[in-house]
Amino acid sequence: MIEAAAWRIAKHIKSVVPNHPAPIEDLNHSLIISLNFFSVVGLSAIGSLLTGHGKEAAILLIAFAILRQLTGGLHLESSTWCAVATAGTATLLSLVTLNHLTTILLSAVGLLCIVIFAPAGIEDQTIIPPRFYPILKVAGMIIISSNFLLSSPYLAMAFFAQGIMLVAYVLFKGGEK
Repeated sequence: MIEAAAWRIAKHIKSVVPNHPAPIEDLNHSLIISLNFFSVVGLSAIGSLLTGHGKEAAILLIAFAILRQLTGGLHLESSTWCAVATAGTATLLSLVTLNHLTTILLSAVGLLCIVIFAPAGIEDQTIIPPRFYPILKVAGMIIISSNFLLSSPYLAMAFFAQGIMLVAYVLFKGGEK
């Protein structure tokens, strides 16, 4: 659905501005990213209105997105399913209550996944040269380690979920790690 909408918009842009320097494929790709982002935010906002856990869902989404940009992970084949899965997961996890021990445990597992697998699958997602990938890993480790001080259950769940996406990438996409 997101891909189809992006393609229609990209074709329309090219028909209105045929001499636009960007190829239609680049417009389409940029539109998919934008529509995916706004779909996740919109669906999460709707879920948050229904559950009353907007702050928690926002923490989950922001933490997950930042760590994901640094460390990569499994990508779903469809942007639509990605948006639904991300928003649904953030909404559901915003309802979960964790004790201190579980918060620390999930943070530790997330950190371990970053140490072992990150970055994974970011080659086609970033313009950052591979020589900087170790810095991305260290940045991810620092971010997760901050939760040993903050003890946020929502950060822990986001970090754990991102760790799972790294493991899933290696298992299902045949990552080299």
